[in-house]
Amino acid sequence: MRLADDERARVPFALVGVLLLVGSSTFAASLASPGAGVVDDSVDVAMDRADAETTAALRVAVRDAAEAAAADPVTTPANTTVGRALDGNRTFRDYLRLRIALSAREALSTVEHRRGDAVARASLPAVSETGVRPALHDVSVSPVDGGRSLTATVRNVSLVAARNGRVVAERTVSRRVTVVVPVLALHDRTADFQRRLNRSPVYAPGLKRRTTAGLLAVAEARGLAQHAGAPVDNVVANRHVELSTNAGVLAAQRASFGRADPDAGRGVRAATLRTGLSDALPSVVGGRATDRLVDAAPRPNPSPPPLSTQTFSASVGGTADDAFLALLGDGGGNGAPTLDSLRRDGYTTDQTVVSAVTDADEGRKPAPDPPSASGESSEWTLVDEDLSAEVSVGAAEAPASPPAVGVGERAFETTARRVVVRRTVSRTWARNGTRRATTARWHDSYRVRVAVVASLRPLPGPDRPVTPLFDRGGALSGPNLAGVPRATREALADRGGADAVARRAALDAGRDGDGDVGVPGASTGHLGERPEALRGWVYADVAGLRERVRNVSVEVAARDAATGHANAAAELAAAVRARRAELVDAPAEYDGVADRTRVAARAAYLDRVLAALDERAAAAGGRNDRLRDALASRDVDADAVRRALASRAAENDSDAVDPVNPADPDAFVPDGDPAYLSLSGVGGAGVDGVADGATYTPLAARNTNLFTLPYGDLADSVVGAVFGGGGVSLRTAGRALVAADRTLAVREDATLRGRRDRLAAEVDRSLTAVRLRAAIAVRRETTLTRRESAEAVDVALARWDGPGGRAVAASNGSLAAAVAAEADVEDGAARDRLATALRVELRGATTAPGVRVPEAAANDTASRTRTLATELTTEAASRGADRLTDRALNGTLGSVPAGLPLSPTLNPWVATTNLWIVEARGAYARFAVSAGGGAVPTTYVRDGSVVRLDVDGDGSREVVGSNGRIGFEVRTVVVAVVPPAGNGVGDVDGDAFEASPAWSGAAPGPRCDTPTGRCPRE
Repeated sequence: MRLADDERARVPFALVGVLLLVGSSTFAASLASPGAGVVDDSVDVAMDRADAETTAALRVAVRDAAEAAAADPVTTPANTTVGRALDGNRTFRDYLRLRIALSAREALSTVEHRRGDAVARASLPAVSETGVRPALHDVSVSPVDGGRSLTATVRNVSLVAARNGRVVAERTVSRRVTVVVPVLALHDRTADFQRRLNRSPVYAPGLKRRTTAGLLAVAEARGLAQHAGAPVDNVVANRHVELSTNAGVLAAQRASFGRADPDAGRGVRAATLRTGLSDALPSVVGGRATDRLVDAAPRPNPSPPPLSTQTFSASVGGTADDAFLALLGDGGGNGAPTLDSLRRDGYTTDQTVVSAVTDADEGRKPAPDPPSASGESSEWTLVDEDLSAEVSVGAAEAPASPPAVGVGERAFETTARRVVVRRTVSRTWARNGTRRATTARWHDSYRVRVAVVASLRPLPGPDRPVTPLFDRGGALSGPNLAGVPRATREALADRGGADAVARRAALDAGRDGDGDVGVPGASTGHLGERPEALRGWVYADVAGLRERVRNVSVEVAARDAATGHANAAAELAAAVRARRAELVDAPAEYDGVADRTRVAARAAYLDRVLAALDERAAAAGGRNDRLRDALASRDVDADAVRRALASRAAENDSDAVDPVNPADPDAFVPDGDPAYLSLSGVGGAGVDGVADGATYTPLAARNTNLFTLPYGDLADSVVGAVFGGGGVSLRTAGRALVAADRTLAVREDATLRGRRDRLAAEVDRSLTAVRLRAAIAVRRETTLTRRESAEAVDVALARWDGPGGRAVAASNGSLAAAVAAEADVEDGAARDRLATALRVELRGATTAPGVRVPEAAANDTASRTRTLATELTTEAASRGADRLTDRALNGTLGSVPAGLPLSPTLNPWVATTNLWIVEARGAYARFAVSAGGGAVPTTYVRDGSVVRLDVDGDGSREVVGSNGRIGFEVRTVVVAVVPPAGNGVGDVDGDAFEASPAWSGAAPGPRCDTPTGRCPRE
């Protein structure tokens, strides 16, 4: 059915019309009726207005709370009910949320809007001392624009409308507002600044790295100046610690805030000038000597190569002499070859008579055949058998080819023999007491080769062909073992000649296997004639190698040397081994046996050098262990120091500064009080956060020089096992004595004179042993008599005035050269040998335990010398007395030895090092950071105050926490390394410990001048 045809559920049009008519009439009547009802919207309007006022109130509350939190922040929660509600990992943010919650609650308490008889109000849940966490949950904060603005979301805001005391509408809303208050950025930047002040110097840039870098530069520059003779008493003083620390704090400010406290910058510049002038002795004016004095002093901002990359060269040095003398046969009785044994073995050959059966035609021995009679042969028993041979030897049909020989061998007297052996076997048989004999015969025929092989004896060095060999010629055009052919003939004759050797070989055929075999007892030695020039030629060649080896060097990292990780001897041994083939310099073919002997001497010499270096490497390893143990006894981790020095600790960390434009008006401006952290006290009137009547010391420092002059207990523990006893070396005592003599030449001082005389007596005693050993060496190496040898030593010693200069000369090799010159040896090789022997002998004599000088005598003299010399120079400089200053500077200042010499007796002497443990503790009495520009002017303050808030509205403020002062603790190790020789490096004013006034008591550090050290508030 179509829809048009379906009449079901249809409504008549008439009914629809009636309904429309009635409805329209009713609507018209309602519009026309007077006194119609009015809709009441007062509640809705009141709620809307209250909602709008709530947002405005919250914006003001959040701004005020943020400013208050910045002015009085909490960084450490208190151990109270409120304090424990703050998360220790985000204390400040929780504190800010609490501030916003309280401020918002108070602000919303005034929000009220009336509309007719309807009243709408806004509120937050009440906060109690025990209900802080719900309040914190209702507030969240987040930074905007890098923390320069703050967005806060406040939840659970109740909007309630009431009429005649009856609630007619209510709803709970959350509101988010943003205020331009950079409280989070101020706090985060300040927290970053605090972290930079306490970062490890190994892993990240910060105060410790920058301070370490500055002090390393100071120590290295002043140490090198002291090593060169400049008047440097304290290489690292607390004034340098103060300056480097403040410079590091300034760099940390720039890195964290984009700019530094302007007052702090001025303070650092002023302190740099003061420190520089103090280091340079500003009272010196005019004149040549004064210029020398100023030039010798380091600049306020020295910049030597960073210790992380600094290296020193260590060479084989005196070890080359030791090995050379041992090669000459004057030491090292360990079975190693000497020059004389090499000359002998190089011209000695072994002649070995050899034989070989090259062809054999052997018959067969007949089997036992008993007598045959009556067919009863099986009844005979063999009771005896006797063999006999008849040998005939004759020339072989063809000549023999010589046997195969190796490098350095040649076959002589090669010949061939035909040997026929006719053999007879006689057997005895027995049966029933009857004996009978049977005989059988056969023969063997052999071709036997006989030769004499002449072989060169093994020598150190590579195997190479020798041409010519056993013929005159070659290097030196000498006999070149030309007598060997005759020796081989004699060797063969001594064995009965070729026939006898061939006969024996035939009889022994089959016993010794195939190939040429030596005839028992057939090897003889032959020492050939040697050219007269051989010894001098080989000596000169090895002496030249000695000088070349002496200069083989390696680069040693300064940081490794200073921390007991360098082993120069081991590295030198590796370098010599790597260059051994180059140094041996063997030709592809030896030019005769003289050339082979020469190369063997070179190889044997290098073997001795390597043995000596290996021995000294083991000793150096022990010294390194003692050095690390000594440092550990002062709580210095040598491995950690090495890592710090190997890191970028000695480099500028300017790359760590954030890319903030210092000229940006919106940048953060730090303001510390006091701006410059000094070691001296600052009056409270000039320091915010401290009462006017108090004195605040913002920085405490201590530096400890580990290796005091010339040696202290710590250095003794390192070098004691090397030297074999207490006391200081003769060289160190000599330098101290020379310095005392020069000072006394300018100013007489009874105290120094007495100490000098005692030290001189000790040095003279030690020189007696040195003089004796030098005379013995001269007597041994020359034709001089005992008296003449002693006179040569005395004349040489007389070149130096006083025992101090003589001790130094004996220690540095000058005396050895002088004695060699006085001995007046004409032959060049003999003269070189004497000089070498004296160098070795005197080096051993001056470092022997028996010649060490008592430590107290050297230290007392050195300390008094330094005091007088410094006073003298200051007085002379203040008067502009150039001539007197010249005399004072003439080797006196800076000549007192200090530091720890690294391997002075175990050549090579790598360097002299010293270490300072530097500790500093500082804090600002008040540290503020301000921000303005487009933001609400805000200041974030850290002054160590306790923060209280009325959390529950009872009128009593509860302790929430405190804001710790911005402070730091620095403990680092500063290292100075200077080249060997000279006077070393270290503090030589007699004070190993230097502490500032605030470094005292059980808890050294920043303090006020009160009994407790606490600072009264303003």
